[in-house]
Amino acid sequence: MELSKRLHMVASMVEKGSTVADVGCDHGYVAVYLIREGISPHVFAMDVNAGPLERAREHVERYGLASYIDVRLSDGLSGLPCRGGRPEADTLLAAGMGGRLTVKILEEGADKLSGMRWVILQPQSEPWLVRKSLRNAGYFITDENMILEEGKYYAVMKAVNLGNLPDGFPAGRLKEEERFFFRNRPELSEEEWEQAGDRYGSWLLIRRHPVLFAYLKDCLHKNDSILNGITGLTEADGRPDKTGKRLTQLEEEQQLLKRLLTLYTE
Repeated sequence: MELSKRLHMVASMVEKGSTVADVGCDHGYVAVYLIREGISPHVFAMDVNAGPLERAREHVERYGLASYIDVRLSDGLSGLPCRGGRPEADTLLAAGMGGRLTVKILEEGADKLSGMRWVILQPQSEPWLVRKSLRNAGYFITDENMILEEGKYYAVMKAVNLGNLPDGFPAGRLKEEERFFFRNRPELSEEEWEQAGDRYGSWLLIRRHPVLFAYLKDCLHKNDSILNGITGLTEADGRPDKTGKRLTQLEEEQQLLKRLLTLYTE
């Protein structure tokens, strides 16, 4: 089975040997891939919609993987079984949903999430909301990646549960690497660095990811067009209330984008 670049990027972050709860599994392509490639011993392929779930069941049966992939109708993590009070999957994977829906899944599944180890997320929008929600849930982002596919930018993040770390996991080293970057970026205040990390991805910035560079430039160009439109509207109608606030917000974002783009010039 050939995965899209986006889904392959998501699947590549799964730890070998992990049991995965694929929430919003759609047609089950990732679940099938994880089993066939020997990455996961078992996958719970879950979706809230019966139609796509039936397609997933058909794909699972076609490849003879019904004993390895449990296809379940589930709203978020609600359908994930527990044994001895702990969820039967150690990894949550959720790809292709909006940021607010992803946050809703994290918040409503908080009890089960606290007993898991890994979260791999690929939100389609508002990734800053997802990053903040992960932090609130006690998870630390350990890796991020980004691609441009068919004209769209996709970012994926991987986080570990700080309250349920795998044996020997170097969480301290990862935090130190992030602190080292901040200490060597004196032109960014701590507040600005947190804002930039939430919005664009700390690890993407630390590693100067080339696709992020293209995305930052694209954001800068689009914001310039919006700013020009808002400036003209404000001058024409003389009402700087809500429009003026949006103008200030965009101007601040533009300044941050310009400073982040300088990371790529050194």
